[in-house]
Amino acid sequence: MKDLLRLGICILLPSSLLFYSCSSSKKSGVKSSIDEEKLEIIKKTIRPGEVELLVVEGVFPTGGILECQNRKIMYTVKENKLKAFLSETYFSKKTPYKCTFTHKGIERVLAEIKVNDKSFPSERLKVDKKRVFLSKKNQKRAARERALRQKAYSKSAKRPLFRDAFQLPILSKVTSIYGSRRIFNEKKQTQHLGTDFRAKVGTPIKSSNRGIVVLSRNFFYSGNTVVIDHGLGVFTTYGHLSKRYVSEGEVINKKTVIGLAGATGRVTGPHLHWGVTVNNLAVEGESLIKASQEFKY
Repeated sequence: MKDLLRLGICILLPSSLLFYSCSSSKKSGVKSSIDEEKLEIIKKTIRPGEVELLVVEGVFPTGGILECQNRKIMYTVKENKLKAFLSETYFSKKTPYKCTFTHKGIERVLAEIKVNDKSFPSERLKVDKKRVFLSKKNQKRAARERALRQKAYSKSAKRPLFRDAFQLPILSKVTSIYGSRRIFNEKKQTQHLGTDFRAKVGTPIKSSNRGIVVLSRNFFYSGNTVVIDHGLGVFTTYGHLSKRYVSEGEVINKKTVIGLAGATGRVTGPHLHWGVTVNNLAVEGESLIKASQEFKY
């Protein structure tokens, strides 16, 4: 076996050792095994409401389970690299955690994640009171729509539908950043888990990356809305549109015009709400753009 490793051949071993890495030694060129003794655990940091890309080199057996914070995480393996997007909730308790890979009952630690602190601003908004203090009818509608979104987020494509980095849906001034604590009509407080861009009614809005449209309809809070599944648990949302140009089930390319900016739903004026959801957590879009720079498929 050592002779085969010296020749640069990656060997898939029985579950007792799990798998071997294809990363070579700088000194001798000998391939190093990724087993419990020799595995170099990756150290990463993440902040509340952000995304990080996890990349681990090695030959991984099919059917393994990747878990972080005791939650299953979707991943892809290509050219001896496991890739997965990690996300941290806005409401994080900042507790460090590990990411493990399990196959046939054998578990290996791939990474140790430290959660750093992050602060968020506050803002006060005045909107139509019927969209702050909901009638029973609107409460039921909002609850149905919330369940509909959660159902969509739970069925992401198992492989990446995109091939390169994500981009902003519009180049415009940010009027409200992700994570802002919002006080509506001086009474109700919420968190803004998306990014708002200044956009006149009729401004073309482009898809941030390739994917499949899983929702295209009118919602109580976000008005005319399009949600795109990009695979691996990554979704982007485009809200308050005046018009929608794409239909549910449609596969669209990056930079496709999916609709026009508007002022539908709960708004103070025309703008685009851009949301990003990764592993069922609403996260900051710019952190996904940054993390995806290293993702090539």
